Amino acid sequence: MTPRSIGLGAMRLSTAPDRPSEEAALELLGAAIEAGVTLLDTAHAYGLDDGDLGANERLVGRAWREGVEIVTKVGMRRPKGRWAPDGRKKTLLAHAEASAEALGRVPDAVLLHALDPSTALETSARALREILDRGLARAVGVSNVRLGELDRLRAEAPVSIVEVAVSPFDDDAVRGGVVERCLQDGLRVLAHSPLGGPKRAPRLGRHAVLGPIATAHHASPGTIALAWLYGIHPRLVPIPGARRLETALAAARAPRIELSHEERARLDGAFAVGRLLRVASEDRRPEHPHAEVVLLMGIPGAGKSTAARRWVERGYERLSRDERGGTLKGLAEVLGERLRDGAERVVMDNTYATRAQRNLVIDTAWRHGAAVRCEHLDTPIAEAQINAVDRMLSRHGALLDPAGIAVANKTDPNIFPPQVQFRFRDAMEPPTEDEGFTHVETVPFVRAAELDHDRAGVVCDVDALDAIGATEGPVLVLAWLPGASDADVAAARARVPEAYALGVCVHPAGPPVCWCRRPLPGLVVEWMRRERVDPARSRYVGASAADATLAERLGIPYTDASR
Repeated sequence: MTPRSIGLGAMRLSTAPDRPSEEAALELLGAAIEAGVTLLDTAHAYGLDDGDLGANERLVGRAWREGVEIVTKVGMRRPKGRWAPDGRKKTLLAHAEASAEALGRVPDAVLLHALDPSTALETSARALREILDRGLARAVGVSNVRLGELDRLRAEAPVSIVEVAVSPFDDDAVRGGVVERCLQDGLRVLAHSPLGGPKRAPRLGRHAVLGPIATAHHASPGTIALAWLYGIHPRLVPIPGARRLETALAAARAPRIELSHEERARLDGAFAVGRLLRVASEDRRPEHPHAEVVLLMGIPGAGKSTAARRWVERGYERLSRDERGGTLKGLAEVLGERLRDGAERVVMDNTYATRAQRNLVIDTAWRHGAAVRCEHLDTPIAEAQINAVDRMLSRHGALLDPAGIAVANKTDPNIFPPQVQFRFRDAMEPPTEDEGFTHVETVPFVRAAELDHDRAGVVCDVDALDAIGATEGPVLVLAWLPGASDADVAAARARVPEAYALGVCVHPAGPPVCWCRRPLPGLVVEWMRRERVDPARSRYVGASAADATLAERLGIPYTDASR
């Protein structure tokens, strides 16, 4: 591959219902190549649906000329027009064969379109290696990937090209370390959506820095943004998409625009991408920091508020969305204001799951001469779920249903549905010092003993009532009756001895919207707090895998009544 390319994304020529005619699309691609475009980006999935796979590749193949690179992507389906990743080996190999046929030649690179959560990443990586070994591509790579995932892929396949979103308005891949790692290791980076996509591109024309520079060069703000991106690094290749001929020609012109040092500096000051890529991460730590920021991170319900209070007692000022609301980006801006005003000790406790989110704080601190240390509260999700229920009970006196959670969350971000924790768990990237922290401390979770909880109780599935035997302490009977009416609940109550408490969840299957469906701990925790039950002295008689899981999470000895 050539060391420097002028790229154009062809997706928009095939995926929109109002896409241009084949003749118009071929005319656009031909004119773009004539104007200097040397790399065309396509994908097996760029069509209207599963019946239109390969449509865009056929266009690109017809438009191809000697000296033009073709990069395509595999591992994505389009059922009814949706985007569905499929990273299975047989799918990737079949797509790669179909891509070569549609293009009429072996592509210069085949990328994994997106990671498939239902397929092991290593399986997809080994399929990429086989694509290369079979001669179905001259190089392989990956699209839409994070740093840790990229490292795992590279351990299994010779990845040499990575495609991620990079634009003046989208810097997550840069803040997350993917782009810097690629450029340091000699990989090429294709920056898709470099103008922010169709919805955000109009913002370029209204930008206070881009506008005057564009006027000075008799160019559009979008063309200036592309010229700036091209100038950051020779292996960073913007891939603007185009459906109009004028857009394609303006994109082809961008690398020939020479921005002055002062113009580049102004753009770097306005957009973090340039600033972060021109200064290596190891050089972004202040040599003599005058202030320290402590970043507390952990799953919602990890205990960050409690930890923050300890830092406040030591003289640190707390900045938290719990108190201020807003966004993580907005909170980083407040941090910058406080450091500029002379604050020297600040603690921030929010759910910074990813490297990109944490970089908002690290970058802000660096620009104001402050060091950042991280305290990672490594609380297991099962413990965080108990904490979330405890907080709900202490603030509202009862377990809230989904509607009640939604209402409470409008004014209290600490009241949330279970999916909030699951999303954090899935997005989580463990913190490391190479992000720019002076120190990372991992704090394991230890639950404090409830000294007044000394009673022995029994938790029982409604279908295991006959197995609990004699008992003297409090008893909780659990029933899951999705969609149950009041009459259904009354019928369940009639099955249960009057002295026993009955906990009923009426919410549906699927992703949980409540805290009361097993194995979520809501009903049992509410009962234990009310009855002052010690889980270690109690027993759980169940009849399902959900019962066994919940008993283990709560530390209650379990008996399986289904055997």
